[in-house]
Amino acid sequence: MANEVAPGVVGSVDVDAVVQRVDIQSIVDKIDIEGVVDRVDVERMVDKIDIQAVVDRIDIDEILSRVDLQQLVARIDVDDVLTRVDLDQLIERIDVNRVLARVDIDAMLGDADVDALVARIDLGALLARVDLDEVLAKVDVNALLQRVDIDALLERTELGSVIARSGSAVVAHVVDAGRGQGIALDGAVNRFVDWLLRRDSSRRPGGPPALLAATPTEAAP
Repeated sequence: MANEVAPGVVGSVDVDAVVQRVDIQSIVDKIDIEGVVDRVDVERMVDKIDIQAVVDRIDIDEILSRVDLQQLVARIDVDDVLTRVDLDQLIERIDVNRVLARVDIDAMLGDADVDALVARIDLGALLARVDLDEVLAKVDVNALLQRVDIDALLERTELGSVIARSGSAVVAHVVDAGRGQGIALDGAVNRFVDWLLRRDSSRRPGGPPALLAATPTEAAP
């Protein structure tokens, strides 16, 4: 009988009107929230939660699309953040070799305008900062000369002919000078003898008799 009456009674009750007459705030004020929380085994509840499933249901793109990044960045005090960063410790944790290994040097150089880059370099100022004395002091001249193939270098030059021409020119110059000095000395001696013997130098022959006699014959066709 009760089972037959209950559905009719419940169906006749205006639930919305009943809820509106209930003082929810008064009921909440009477609840010991801390006592309820203390009785809740939070770890047991968390263990029953499938965190990965929850994360999978989160639409990160939609969340980020609703974030005003400009406003967020504007609220960040970058100077304050950087003052709290230990740059030395940060740099020590960076694997520079690993970073460089991921850099495509060929692609970087391919995109670089080398001519424009070189045009911006002040070579004069660059060379002015170079201590040439210090650079040369570090050069092992002996080791450098040992790497020079002297034989191959001489084979590429006409050093022998240069020396021969130079030697011949020097010898010819010495012989000509000796001949000139001999002729001048011979002339001086002849003039002195002519003066001493009171001879007329104009009547003296222009050379040895045998040479003067042979000259017309050799010159004839």
